[in-house]
Amino acid sequence: MIRLRLRSSGRALMGAVAAVALALVGVSASPAAAIRNGRGASIEQAPYTVILMTAEGVQLCGGTLVASDKVLTAAHCVTAVDDPTTLTVIAGRTDYTQAGGRHRQVVSAKVHPLFDQGTLTYDAAVLVLDRPLPYPTLPIAGPHDGGLYQVGRKATVFGWGAMDGGVPTTTLQRTTLVVSPVPACDPYTFPEDTAALKVCGLGPKANPGTSICRGDSGGPLVEDGKLIGIVSSGNKYCTDEQPRSAFTRASAIRRGLGL
Repeated sequence: MIRLRLRSSGRALMGAVAAVALALVGVSASPAAAIRNGRGASIEQAPYTVILMTAEGVQLCGGTLVASDKVLTAAHCVTAVDDPTTLTVIAGRTDYTQAGGRHRQVVSAKVHPLFDQGTLTYDAAVLVLDRPLPYPTLPIAGPHDGGLYQVGRKATVFGWGAMDGGVPTTTLQRTTLVVSPVPACDPYTFPEDTAALKVCGLGPKANPGTSICRGDSGGPLVEDGKLIGIVSSGNKYCTDEQPRSAFTRASAIRRGLGL
Protein backbone atom coordinates (compact mmCIF):
# COMPACT_ATOMS: atom_id res chain seq x y z
CA MET A 1 0.00 0.00 0.00
CA ILE A 2 1.31 3.44 -0.94
CA ARG A 3 1.83 5.85 1.95
CA LEU A 4 1.44 9.60 1.60
CA ARG A 5 3.00 11.83 4.21
CA LEU A 6 0.39 14.59 4.44
CA ARG A 7 1.48 18.22 4.65
CA SER A 8 -0.53 21.16 5.87
CA SER A 9 -1.05 23.06 2.63
CA GLY A 10 -3.14 21.94 -0.34
CA ARG A 11 -0.26 22.74 -2.67
CA ALA A 12 2.02 20.46 -0.70
CA LEU A 13 -0.47 17.61 -0.82
CA MET A 14 -0.78 18.07 -4.57
CA GLY A 15 2.98 17.76 -4.82
CA ALA A 16 2.97 14.54 -2.81
CA VAL A 17 0.30 13.06 -5.05
CA ALA A 18 2.25 14.12 -8.14
CA ALA A 19 5.38 12.48 -6.82
CA VAL A 20 3.60 9.20 -6.18
CA ALA A 21 1.90 9.36 -9.56
CA LEU A 22 5.35 9.69 -11.09
CA ALA A 23 6.48 6.68 -9.13
CA LEU A 24 3.68 4.64 -10.68
CA VAL A 25 4.40 5.55 -14.29
CA GLY A 26 5.37 1.97 -15.07
CA VAL A 27 2.01 0.68 -13.86
CA SER A 28 -0.13 2.93 -16.02
CA ALA A 29 1.28 1.80 -19.39
CA SER A 30 0.97 5.42 -20.55
CA PRO A 31 3.74 6.69 -22.86
CA ALA A 32 6.92 7.60 -21.06
CA ALA A 33 8.28 11.10 -21.45
CA ALA A 34 11.80 12.40 -21.19
CA ILE A 35 13.97 15.50 -21.16
CA ARG A 36 11.97 18.69 -21.72
CA ASN A 37 13.65 21.41 -23.81
CA GLY A 38 16.81 19.33 -24.06
CA ARG A 39 18.76 18.29 -27.11
CA GLY A 40 19.72 15.06 -28.78
CA ALA A 41 22.66 13.09 -27.45
CA SER A 42 24.50 10.03 -28.64
CA ILE A 43 25.16 6.98 -26.51
CA GLU A 44 28.87 7.63 -27.03
CA GLN A 45 28.45 10.75 -24.88
CA ALA A 46 27.02 8.68 -22.02
CA PRO A 47 27.86 4.99 -22.66
CA TYR A 48 26.97 4.11 -19.07
CA THR A 49 23.33 5.13 -19.56
CA VAL A 50 20.89 2.23 -19.99
CA ILE A 51 17.19 1.66 -20.61
CA LEU A 52 14.88 -0.49 -18.50
CA MET A 53 12.24 -2.28 -20.58
CA THR A 54 9.22 -4.16 -19.26
CA ALA A 55 8.32 -7.67 -20.37
CA GLU A 56 5.77 -6.04 -22.67
CA GLY A 57 8.48 -4.01 -24.41
CA VAL A 58 7.58 -0.66 -22.80
CA GLN A 59 10.35 1.77 -21.86
CA LEU A 60 9.94 2.06 -18.10
CA CYS A 61 12.92 3.99 -16.76
CA GLY A 62 16.57 4.76 -17.21
CA GLY A 63 19.56 3.61 -15.23
CA THR A 64 23.32 3.90 -14.87
CA LEU A 65 25.90 1.17 -15.30
CA VAL A 66 27.96 1.43 -12.10
CA ALA A 67 29.67 -1.96 -12.50
CA SER A 68 29.87 -4.26 -15.50
CA ASP A 69 26.95 -6.29 -14.14
CA LYS A 70 25.14 -3.71 -11.97
CA VAL A 71 22.71 -0.92 -12.82
CA LEU A 72 21.75 1.84 -10.38
CA THR A 73 18.22 3.15 -10.86
CA ALA A 74 15.32 4.63 -8.88
CA ALA A 75 13.62 2.40 -6.31
CA HIS A 76 10.20 3.40 -7.59
CA CYS A 77 11.11 1.95 -10.98
CA VAL A 78 11.67 -1.43 -9.33
CA THR A 79 8.61 -1.36 -7.07
CA ALA A 80 6.42 -0.37 -10.04
CA VAL A 81 6.65 -3.93 -11.41
CA ASP A 82 5.56 -7.14 -9.72
CA ASP A 83 8.78 -8.97 -10.55
CA PRO A 84 11.94 -7.01 -11.38
CA THR A 85 13.54 -10.10 -12.93
CA THR A 86 11.14 -9.62 -15.86
CA LEU A 87 12.95 -6.38 -16.73
CA THR A 88 15.41 -6.19 -19.59
CA VAL A 89 18.32 -3.75 -19.67
CA ILE A 90 19.32 -2.32 -23.06
CA ALA A 91 22.72 -0.69 -23.34
CA GLY A 92 24.78 0.78 -26.15
CA ARG A 93 21.93 2.34 -28.14
CA THR A 94 21.16 5.95 -28.94
CA ASP A 95 17.75 4.92 -30.31
CA TYR A 96 16.39 2.08 -28.25
CA THR A 97 14.16 0.82 -31.10
CA GLN A 98 17.11 0.19 -33.41
CA ALA A 99 19.47 -2.75 -33.66
CA GLY A 100 22.85 -2.79 -31.98
CA GLY A 101 23.93 -2.55 -28.40
CA ARG A 102 23.39 -5.36 -25.90
CA HIS A 103 20.50 -6.83 -23.94
CA ARG A 104 20.80 -8.20 -20.43
CA GLN A 105 18.22 -9.75 -18.12
CA VAL A 106 17.84 -8.66 -14.52
CA VAL A 107 18.47 -11.58 -12.15
CA SER A 108 18.02 -9.76 -8.84
CA ALA A 109 17.17 -6.34 -7.42
CA LYS A 110 17.88 -4.62 -4.12
CA VAL A 111 15.81 -1.61 -3.10
CA HIS A 112 17.43 0.74 -0.60
CA PRO A 113 16.28 -0.44 2.84
CA LEU A 114 15.23 3.11 3.85
CA PHE A 115 13.22 3.84 0.71
CA ASP A 116 9.95 5.67 1.44
CA GLN A 117 7.41 5.34 -1.36
CA GLY A 118 5.43 8.35 -0.11
CA THR A 119 8.25 10.89 0.01
CA LEU A 120 10.64 9.18 -2.43
CA THR A 121 13.43 9.47 0.14
CA TYR A 122 16.31 7.05 -0.56
CA ASP A 123 14.77 6.47 -3.98
CA ALA A 124 17.46 4.09 -5.26
CA ALA A 125 17.87 0.45 -6.18
CA VAL A 126 20.56 -1.72 -7.72
CA LEU A 127 19.88 -4.33 -10.40
CA VAL A 128 22.18 -7.31 -10.94
CA LEU A 129 22.44 -8.51 -14.54
CA ASP A 130 22.76 -12.05 -15.86
CA ARG A 131 26.04 -11.18 -17.64
CA PRO A 132 28.46 -8.25 -17.63
CA LEU A 133 28.09 -5.47 -20.19
CA PRO A 134 31.11 -4.35 -22.22
CA TYR A 135 30.60 -0.63 -21.70
CA PRO A 136 32.25 1.99 -19.49
CA THR A 137 30.85 2.37 -16.00
CA LEU A 138 30.24 5.64 -14.16
CA PRO A 139 31.77 6.20 -10.71
CA ILE A 140 29.32 7.14 -7.96
CA ALA A 141 30.03 10.34 -6.05
CA GLY A 142 31.32 9.64 -2.57
CA PRO A 143 31.61 11.41 0.79
CA HIS A 144 34.54 13.52 -0.42
CA ASP A 145 32.69 14.86 -3.46
CA GLY A 146 30.64 17.50 -1.68
CA GLY A 147 31.89 20.17 -4.06
CA LEU A 148 29.94 18.55 -6.90
CA TYR A 149 26.72 19.42 -5.05
CA GLN A 150 27.39 23.11 -4.48
CA VAL A 151 24.45 25.36 -5.29
CA GLY A 152 25.06 27.01 -8.64
CA ARG A 153 27.05 24.14 -10.07
CA LYS A 154 25.87 22.79 -13.43
CA ALA A 155 25.26 19.11 -14.16
CA THR A 156 23.91 17.04 -17.06
CA VAL A 157 20.92 14.70 -17.04
CA PHE A 158 20.21 12.06 -19.68
CA GLY A 159 16.99 10.27 -20.65
CA TRP A 160 14.81 8.74 -23.38
CA GLY A 161 11.19 9.24 -24.47
CA ALA A 162 8.86 12.06 -25.51
CA MET A 163 9.88 15.67 -25.31
CA ASP A 164 8.11 18.99 -24.62
CA GLY A 165 4.34 18.68 -24.95
CA GLY A 166 4.48 14.90 -25.25
CA VAL A 167 6.18 14.84 -28.66
CA PRO A 168 7.53 11.28 -28.84
CA THR A 169 11.12 10.31 -29.41
CA THR A 170 13.01 7.09 -28.85
CA THR A 171 16.45 8.68 -28.94
CA LEU A 172 18.64 9.72 -26.03
CA GLN A 173 18.25 13.32 -24.87
CA ARG A 174 20.28 15.49 -22.51
CA THR A 175 20.04 18.85 -20.81
CA THR A 176 21.99 21.02 -18.39
CA LEU A 177 20.55 21.82 -14.97
CA VAL A 178 21.76 24.06 -12.17
CA VAL A 179 22.08 22.57 -8.67
CA SER A 180 19.68 24.62 -6.54
CA PRO A 181 18.41 24.68 -2.93
CA VAL A 182 16.19 21.67 -2.29
CA PRO A 183 13.11 23.79 -1.38
CA ALA A 184 13.26 25.31 -4.89
CA CYS A 185 11.93 21.99 -6.23
CA ASP A 186 8.65 22.25 -4.28
CA PRO A 187 6.11 20.65 -4.82
CA TYR A 188 8.37 17.73 -5.72
CA THR A 189 10.24 17.99 -2.42
CA PHE A 190 9.06 18.14 1.19
CA PRO A 191 9.92 20.72 3.89
CA GLU A 192 11.91 18.08 5.76
CA ASP A 193 14.01 17.16 2.70
CA THR A 194 17.63 18.25 2.86
CA ALA A 195 20.59 18.43 0.52
CA ALA A 196 22.04 15.47 2.43
CA LEU A 197 19.56 13.18 0.67
CA LYS A 198 18.15 15.01 -2.35
CA VAL A 199 19.30 17.27 -5.17
CA CYS A 200 17.20 19.94 -6.90
CA GLY A 201 17.98 20.87 -10.49
CA LEU A 202 16.56 23.93 -12.23
CA GLY A 203 17.03 25.14 -15.76
CA PRO A 204 19.77 27.71 -16.39
CA LYS A 205 18.90 31.29 -17.39
CA ALA A 206 19.48 30.43 -21.04
CA ASN A 207 16.98 27.55 -20.89
CA PRO A 208 14.73 28.08 -17.83
CA GLY A 209 12.00 25.67 -18.92
CA THR A 210 14.17 22.59 -19.20
CA SER A 211 13.65 19.68 -16.81
CA ILE A 212 13.26 15.95 -16.46
CA CYS A 213 9.90 14.35 -17.17
CA ARG A 214 8.08 11.01 -16.83
CA GLY A 215 10.19 8.09 -17.98
CA ASP A 216 13.48 9.77 -17.09
CA SER A 217 13.18 8.19 -13.64
CA GLY A 218 16.27 6.27 -12.60
CA GLY A 219 18.54 8.02 -15.08
CA PRO A 220 21.80 9.79 -14.24
CA LEU A 221 22.65 13.32 -13.20
CA VAL A 222 26.34 13.66 -14.04
CA GLU A 223 29.01 16.18 -13.09
CA ASP A 224 32.78 15.99 -13.48
CA GLY A 225 32.68 12.36 -14.59
CA LYS A 226 30.68 11.12 -11.60
CA LEU A 227 27.10 10.12 -10.89
CA ILE A 228 25.78 12.71 -8.44
CA GLY A 229 22.03 12.10 -8.71
CA ILE A 230 19.34 9.60 -9.69
CA VAL A 231 16.21 11.01 -11.36
CA SER A 232 13.43 10.65 -8.79
CA SER A 233 10.60 13.15 -9.38
CA GLY A 234 9.76 16.35 -11.17
CA ASN A 235 7.93 17.82 -14.15
CA LYS A 236 5.45 14.97 -14.59
CA TYR A 237 3.37 16.60 -17.30
CA CYS A 238 6.32 17.99 -19.27
CA THR A 239 4.91 21.54 -19.42
CA ASP A 240 6.24 24.95 -18.49
CA GLU A 241 4.17 25.11 -15.28
CA GLN A 242 6.62 23.31 -12.96
CA PRO A 243 9.96 22.74 -14.73
CA ARG A 244 11.70 21.28 -11.68
CA SER A 245 13.81 18.17 -11.33
CA ALA A 246 14.33 16.29 -8.07
CA PHE A 247 17.05 13.68 -7.66
CA THR A 248 18.20 11.19 -5.05
CA ARG A 249 21.67 12.21 -3.90
CA ALA A 250 23.88 9.41 -5.18
CA SER A 251 26.53 9.78 -2.48
CA ALA A 252 23.86 9.19 0.20
CA ILE A 253 22.69 5.75 -0.94
CA ARG A 254 25.94 3.87 -1.51
CA ARG A 255 26.21 2.22 1.90
CA GLY A 256 22.60 1.04 1.96
CA LEU A 257 23.03 -0.66 -1.40
CA GLY A 258 26.52 -2.01 -0.77
CA LEU A 259 28.11 0.09 -3.53
